[in-house]
Amino acid sequence: MKRKLVASFCAGLTAMALAPQTAYASPELEAKVKALEEQLAALKTMILQEKQDRQQEAVKLTKEVAKISGDPKQGGNSISLSPNTTLSYGGFIKYNAMYDDYQDGATPGASVASRILVPSLIPVGDSSSSEGFEFNSDVATSRFFFKTSTDTSAGKINSYVELDFLAGGGDERVSNSNSARIRHAVLDWKYSDDSSLLAGQTWSTFFNPGALPESVEFIGPTAGTIFNRQQQVRWTKGLGGGNSLMFSIENPSTSLAEAGGGISGSNFDDNTLPDFIARYNGKSGAHSYAISGLAREIGFDNGITSEKDLGFAMNIAGKYVLENGNDIRYSFAHGNLGRYIALNAFRDGGIDANGNLDLTTVTGGYFAYRHKWSDKWRSTLQLAYSSADLADGLASTNTEKVSNINLNLMYSPTPKLSFGGEIIQASRELENGTDGDLTRLQFTAKYGF
Repeated sequence: MKRKLVASFCAGLTAMALAPQTAYASPELEAKVKALEEQLAALKTMILQEKQDRQQEAVKLTKEVAKISGDPKQGGNSISLSPNTTLSYGGFIKYNAMYDDYQDGATPGASVASRILVPSLIPVGDSSSSEGFEFNSDVATSRFFFKTSTDTSAGKINSYVELDFLAGGGDERVSNSNSARIRHAVLDWKYSDDSSLLAGQTWSTFFNPGALPESVEFIGPTAGTIFNRQQQVRWTKGLGGGNSLMFSIENPSTSLAEAGGGISGSNFDDNTLPDFIARYNGKSGAHSYAISGLAREIGFDNGITSEKDLGFAMNIAGKYVLENGNDIRYSFAHGNLGRYIALNAFRDGGIDANGNLDLTTVTGGYFAYRHKWSDKWRSTLQLAYSSADLADGLASTNTEKVSNINLNLMYSPTPKLSFGGEIIQASRELENGTDGDLTRLQFTAKYGF
């Protein structure tokens, strides 16, 4: 149709050009001019419609590509499984290389301590037994996740599953295999605009992961941070303005140290009550923070002796963004923290020689400052420390203090690709004064997808 209109229009113009001058005033010529004007209008309409059709096709194609490859504005790679359900996936590959120098005691054997900082595994003792620097590398902290989001008549239902490879397995002689482990597995039902119910395994409500600073090391301020994942049921109520309330019941576990009394074992699962946690998330300008309270039953029952007590603790952790884009992150915790802080560097309590239970009180925290040198370069300084008031009657060989200082330099040539180096100085001290130190120089290459 378009070709016919163009051909007819061109033929009409040619006829007019060849016509004698005296014919221009004839009724026949006026009719031809009118016909040409109509053909020109039809041609313009057809061209405009074709342009609109092409634009619509381009928009449709863009949407289809976004469904397959992922729209960055929607937070990652996503696939539309149905009109109501979207599946997203992502994660990162992280290569670590580190030099460790344990200044006191023998270097730990092959264990998680060669991959991440575990304060309770820093050797203590005679500095003359130091073995000098040791090199290790791994990719075990790489991780992968899936999440879904489904719109239903009862509200939005989200799910999230995340794995990494810190469970061990294999060896370094041949294959360097590592077993996968579950980090998170949760469902989250948002049954109204400001309320949700979560069930599964994820970060404890007592912990504010948004306050953790950027680090080359797996956690960073390990000696002073709350850090644990566990099974739970959590209710969240939004209060507006970035504020919210959370209440949860979480899986309990008791970790005790012994001093006699015929009690064997140090980890117990004899609790009759879950851990109860309440948390307030607040936001004031550039400052976001969380205040959490914890009530927990700590006890054991070995069939002969049964002891139970209640423990309480609090935690405040947050982030403050400065006007120049730098930020300050912090955490402070106090109470019967036990396994909740410093990767279980301290026991929840102790069993004295008479079989009585006494609880340990821990105070700990960290401070971190991140400085942006440019859009691609940045550094973070971290100071972390925890100290325990050990339960009465316990052996003086129990850990009393742990600390670490980290300083890093990070470079990102593009937002999802980072290279970094970090110097770490960590220490552990027993109640009897025996101590040990670790100096670690760590490098990383990380790509998020």
